[in-house]
Amino acid sequence: MEDVFSRRRFVAGAMALGGSLALGGSMVLAGCSPQRGAKAGRVDSSEPHAGTEADVIVVGSGLAGVSCAAAAAQRGAKVMLIDKAPFLMSSFLTSKGNVSIAQVPENKAYWRFEPEAPATSDTMDAFIDRYRALTEIGRVEVPYPDYDRTRHLMQESCATVAWVEQMGIGFEKSFTKEQVGTDTVKPAMTPDSSTEAGVRLADAFAAELDRLDVQVRLSTEAVDLISEGGAVAGVRTADPEGQQELRAKAVVLATGGFGGSQEHCDRLVPVINQMGFQYLGNAMNTGDGMTLASALGAALYDDCWVIPNVIMPSRALTEVDAAFGKLRDFGMKDASTSDKLLVNAAGMRFVNEADPVTSLATALADGNSGPYYVLFDSSNADVVTIIEKGLATGDVMKGESIAELAEVSRAFALPSTFETYQQAAIAGVDESFGKAADKLAPYADGPFYLVPYVPSYVATMGGVKTDASCRVIAESGDVIPHLYAIGELTHRFLYNRSFVRHCSNSTALTMGRLTGEALAAHEPA
Repeated sequence: MEDVFSRRRFVAGAMALGGSLALGGSMVLAGCSPQRGAKAGRVDSSEPHAGTEADVIVVGSGLAGVSCAAAAAQRGAKVMLIDKAPFLMSSFLTSKGNVSIAQVPENKAYWRFEPEAPATSDTMDAFIDRYRALTEIGRVEVPYPDYDRTRHLMQESCATVAWVEQMGIGFEKSFTKEQVGTDTVKPAMTPDSSTEAGVRLADAFAAELDRLDVQVRLSTEAVDLISEGGAVAGVRTADPEGQQELRAKAVVLATGGFGGSQEHCDRLVPVINQMGFQYLGNAMNTGDGMTLASALGAALYDDCWVIPNVIMPSRALTEVDAAFGKLRDFGMKDASTSDKLLVNAAGMRFVNEADPVTSLATALADGNSGPYYVLFDSSNADVVTIIEKGLATGDVMKGESIAELAEVSRAFALPSTFETYQQAAIAGVDESFGKAADKLAPYADGPFYLVPYVPSYVATMGGVKTDASCRVIAESGDVIPHLYAIGELTHRFLYNRSFVRHCSNSTALTMGRLTGEALAAHEPA
């Protein structure tokens, strides 16, 4: 028997769950994933002790969790996979499936495509140099990345993709290192273009877990960890039918980040709610793994950050009309923020508006000169129709002229800023911030509008501290026996201030694969 959710049912399920929607974008999160057969349900309650013990329990069914469960089961371990969501891989379903790889001499046997310039094939040192340049945009003084761990995970990346391909998903070239800094692959296109790559990947993992007799318990929340003699011995769970104790030789936490938890955000990255960052990730990523592990004395990162997406209008505006989410780069015609003016509360430019989103998010968060506004003219009637809906909120300000708008908004530097920008656009040279000529679009006629903008983000950097074997580290510095953490829950060590595109998918898969294989091969000490 097979129950694979259609696109329509998927979206309906996501909305019913209150999942976050990437407004006008490609990511619908906290949605649903395929579940196959009876093995994707709960254990028959008529047998009270059946199915309550395993070699490995994995909590969380994202990329890292399903990879760990599959890898351990392939090596002969008895595995249980639990998730509070009613669907597998709920964060990944509308993803394009991009996975970064490091095609270096050390893993040539697993290269997924031949580089365009093989005479200058990559090296691991060169990869790390590019990675360093990307992640240290807006650098802060923290001891991350751990380049040794990053090097190891990315050196294994091609082997991981080859492993996933054995489940029936082919991969093809997506981006090259010349384009985005890392070679990238994605699931190959199929005749059915209506099925997102993320759904197809979820289907493949669901089928593999079914084949391996992995016991999948969905709509099942991990309430707390069972500790005996200082070591983790299992998980207490709750589902609609009650509570249960599940026992295992090892527990792996793969519960994702904390972006869906206001409490964790307030404590770990206060600027998120102070500025009103828009969270476009999985609403069910509420830092559960952090809560479970810290109750046993696990060490948590205290220098957390976010993985930014685009800058977009304020929460007050997207709550009035979700169409405000289209007023962003790649959203709708004539709405791209990268070719407009972005100003602070005084009406002054402070950044190249076409900089990478990581730079923009950092500039907005660190500038301490908000609120921040994007200036719009009236050249596109569709854009104006959306903006006018925000006037009643008080967030959007309007003026027939730039001078009037400056008075209304009290952004008194706006007229001089506007005049300088117009001259730069006409000349095609931005002497102030170096914006490329093709992004220097001059403004047309008014009325003019100032629309407040904030960073958006799709994931968090933070969580539980682990060692190179993904064992959870206690505040004392010792490991907590039999407890592991993988994926977004623990990937702070991968980045400084900025993420590197598609590396989170890559490292989640690889952390899961390597941890699952190791647990199946060696009984935890």
